[in-house]
Amino acid sequence: MINPLACLIRIACVACCVATSTAAFAEDVPTKKIELGGELRLRGETLVNLNSFMPGRTAVEDDAFVLLRARIHLDAKPIAGLRVFIQPQFSRTFAQEESTIANGTALDDLDLHQAFLDLPAIGGSPLSLRLGRQEFAYGDGRLVGDFGWSNIGRSFDAVKATLKFDHAWVDGFASWIQRVGGNQYFGGLYGHVDLTDTLAEEPYALVLVDNDGGAGGGRLAVYTLGNRFVGTLGPWDFGIEAALQSGKSGGNTIFAYAGHGRGGYTFDTGWKPRLGVEYSLASGDSSPGVGRVTTFNNLFPTNHDKYGYMDVVGWRNIHDASASFQCVPFKNFTTSLQYHAFLLAQPADGLYQASGAQVRAGAAGASRFVGHEVDLLAKYKLNQYANFLVGYSYFRAGKFLADTGTKRDAHFAYAQTQVSF
Repeated sequence: MINPLACLIRIACVACCVATSTAAFAEDVPTKKIELGGELRLRGETLVNLNSFMPGRTAVEDDAFVLLRARIHLDAKPIAGLRVFIQPQFSRTFAQEESTIANGTALDDLDLHQAFLDLPAIGGSPLSLRLGRQEFAYGDGRLVGDFGWSNIGRSFDAVKATLKFDHAWVDGFASWIQRVGGNQYFGGLYGHVDLTDTLAEEPYALVLVDNDGGAGGGRLAVYTLGNRFVGTLGPWDFGIEAALQSGKSGGNTIFAYAGHGRGGYTFDTGWKPRLGVEYSLASGDSSPGVGRVTTFNNLFPTNHDKYGYMDVVGWRNIHDASASFQCVPFKNFTTSLQYHAFLLAQPADGLYQASGAQVRAGAAGASRFVGHEVDLLAKYKLNQYANFLVGYSYFRAGKFLADTGTKRDAHFAYAQTQVSF
């Protein structure tokens, strides 16, 4: 069956290319209406023992590699009330080619990360539209994020409508993936209200439908309602978020929940030291595969900087207690130290990593304690174009991993250079 919304997106992408070509070569279009930009990012990573319980990585216990990501974008405004944005992306792992002159015709490393049409403030109204492939990033990315740490990142083929007012906005969006086995649809409403100059509220309602993503290969329908408050009070900063889920997974009903709270204090000194604490929880299933599903679905998040930089843990079946310290010892240089203690909500449900995949199957009599993680991070911004990042993380395995299989401490070190223009 032809999906009219899918056809609309495809037509929009074609129109995007046509409009861009016209804008680029028409003599009467001022060059100031066309902007070119890009990004080149290199990151080296070293893993020690991490692969022993991280499925989908590699069978090698220890590994080291260098990742390359290159993006270039064209941002054009050929006429008033129309914006065209195109962003191809090239990503790969260094030293994976036998020969650079024998690549064949494979284009797996080259993709279209974003390509959309913007129709801002239509007719002078608060309504704007965005049609085409685009990133979504809402709140701090706990449920919907662009996952920029990934060498590929995340984008959606979607249509989005925005209503924007002086102190509030709301997005309504719909996206989908058309597949042979069964289509996947994701959409919803996400709002933002400035309650005061220093306090904001962000309510949301999200829907995920996957025709073959449920229990036993059946249909999955997840409905998520949530709210988020963030703000500051002098040197204090704080945030709280809570979400409830219902729906159906195959023949089973869904009822799950998740929450997050954080608070921090920044001292008014030269180094701007900040002390922070956080606590995250997400429900799990005491009897996986039987009856009602109570494991929280993390949807499409940016988990990387939330539950430890090693990505061992995601927002599913987890309790994460965290403390952090951050300071700026000199201009444009920031260091941070974070500690996490991970416990499972339900040991029978197992451990889920940042991607949502199960790292380790659970056992009813297993310990809840997954382990500790310490993350040390340093960032330096050389200028408006270049920045550098280095980090080291240590994971001390807990009793749950010993009760269910391999128990090994793991190490993760990385160094990244990024140039944007």
